[in-house]
Amino acid sequence: MKPSCLRPLSLLVALGLAGCMSTPTPIVTEQRVSLLTYNVENLFDTVHDQGKDDFAYLPLSEKKAHPEYLATCAKISVPAWRDECEKTDWTDAKLSEKLTRLADVIGQIDNGRGPDILLLDEVENRHVIEMLNTRLPKADYQTRVLLEGFDERGIDTAVLSRLPQWDKPILHKVPYQNENGDSSDKTGKTRGILEVRLLLPGGQKASIFAVHLPSGGGPGYLRRQAAEYLAVLKAELPSDVLPIVGGDFNINAGEEKEHGYIANILASDWSVSHLIGCADCKGSYYYHQLRQWSFFDILLFPQEMTDGGFNGWKVDPASIHLAKQSRYQVNKWGSPARFEDGKFAEGVSDHWPLYAEIHLSHP
Repeated sequence: MKPSCLRPLSLLVALGLAGCMSTPTPIVTEQRVSLLTYNVENLFDTVHDQGKDDFAYLPLSEKKAHPEYLATCAKISVPAWRDECEKTDWTDAKLSEKLTRLADVIGQIDNGRGPDILLLDEVENRHVIEMLNTRLPKADYQTRVLLEGFDERGIDTAVLSRLPQWDKPILHKVPYQNENGDSSDKTGKTRGILEVRLLLPGGQKASIFAVHLPSGGGPGYLRRQAAEYLAVLKAELPSDVLPIVGGDFNINAGEEKEHGYIANILASDWSVSHLIGCADCKGSYYYHQLRQWSFFDILLFPQEMTDGGFNGWKVDPASIHLAKQSRYQVNKWGSPARFEDGKFAEGVSDHWPLYAEIHLSHP
């Protein structure tokens, strides 16, 4: 604020008129954008999508009316998955409860508005995204993107945002290659990388990449190849476009200790969320059988964003945390509470969402 020159004469003489000659201190304004990446654990609608193996998440009455659905379930080799497919009764009422609980989790951000950019994993289709969006009336998500991908079960990634798009979204198919004599067909049936191009405040172009890497049931080299491909996508962008990645990387603590996919590959090209912030975080996913926490859910930023900035944009390491204040999120063991058909007071997803803010400061 500019100092006042209406002072007693004696004071002006004493100060040598310094007050009236000083330069006004510039007011620095800051623009912030919040991000949340969240694996919502099997967010399916109750209708069969043609060509997709979504039979586990259909009403039991629908399965019984179509013996071919149950016949497909019977072919599943893993007993627990086969049992789930044959017996799960995924009704409209259960879906509605799931959506209510997810909205509560997302609504813990910004007093019900949710983050400015929301990245979701394990979403079946655009229809169920629209159903979730109706539960978020304060969010004003004008951008809602899901592109149907290659996953056998039909699960995809999605991006919702209050920010506009500056170009069409792209679903990148990762160029997986079999290694070590592996002749399986898993390389062609996993999820792609969704790129949604958003315009940040001030006109900065950004490419938001939503990922869901192959699960631990597949060979580790697939996750390594996907991690390496992210660097290729980043390098292919115009130099003025800001890349940010978020999603479920499915790299468990044991695999990371053995291979260092995060520390040696991702961290060589990116600033990794839990390596620059989230100091008190144990992990976003808990594997009970091994008593093991893992950082499955990660946000990646260009390394410039933790240094001088990317065209002025920086990531705030202090903002990075696991959002787990909803009453549905924590079970009695202190880990993420699965939905479990809504049978219990708690339960929504087996992952905790990861939150971060980026900011632009200028006079």
